Amino acid sequence: MPDVLALGSLSNLAQVALGGLAAGGLYAVLLLGVLLVYQVSKNVNFAYGQIGVVGAFVAFVLFSSEGLPVALALVVGVLAAVALAIVMEVTIVRRIPRRQGFDLVVTLGALLLLTAGTDVVFGSADRQYTPLLSNHAWVVHGVFVNASDILAFGLGVVAAIAGAIVLKRTSLGVSLRASAEDSDTAQAVGINVRTLRTVVWGVSGLLAAVGAMVAASRLVLDARYMTPVIISVFIAGMLGGLDRYWPPMIAAFGVALYTSLASYVFGTDAAVPALFILVVVVLTIAPRRFLEERYEARA
Repeated sequence: MPDVLALGSLSNLAQVALGGLAAGGLYAVLLLGVLLVYQVSKNVNFAYGQIGVVGAFVAFVLFSSEGLPVALALVVGVLAAVALAIVMEVTIVRRIPRRQGFDLVVTLGALLLLTAGTDVVFGSADRQYTPLLSNHAWVVHGVFVNASDILAFGLGVVAAIAGAIVLKRTSLGVSLRASAEDSDTAQAVGINVRTLRTVVWGVSGLLAAVGAMVAASRLVLDARYMTPVIISVFIAGMLGGLDRYWPPMIAAFGVALYTSLASYVFGTDAAVPALFILVVVVLTIAPRRFLEERYEARA
């Protein structure tokens, strides 16, 4: 374990922070989709990350086997994820009885089905994804700066700000909030709640695909590579509150920075235990707040 008081000077700390901010940007992109779906339909979609994985695999096959230009393949992969999310909402989620916990069971089943299907259709071998700027890097004052880090962080900032603007300052945001607060009243005043929810699920598919593609370019492509990423995303959402906006977004960057520092200080294997220790500590310090938020959001 490195000496925390002598972490190789500021350059080491900057390197750790840069990695954490890049991961935080990726988490923020993915978390936006989780928040939109939850706040509009009060559903938690455990299959969310796997929808993005399917889109990433579709793009991979198109540019690696079929010879499509990478940009076009990525667009088709995103559209495939959007279509899958919409089909899932229309054919499965919309028909779930409005009882607590049913969405969790159904989307968990969808997660297992999509994971197994991805293994069967695309195979279980690890694949190297297209770089998405990860092959461009510079050394700045002793800090290794990868263009992929800048891309991930930039996408996260843009997604967080754009989501806030849409939700708070547009008529679409008003319709989304009205549908979330009282769907019957929203329907009565002319808002097509069903269509709105379907559109939101489609947007979540887009965000899942973008996040999955960026993650694949930084990691390795297989049927389960998004699992640890999505766990961190859901933890950030839980810590900040899925019925809020900025607190979970800030938590996404905070969780990423925390795990990045924990990995550096204690080793890579300590990142997951350190994250769950953080969750236990936060829930122990303020249990009432989280229990009340869950009850109110589900009511």
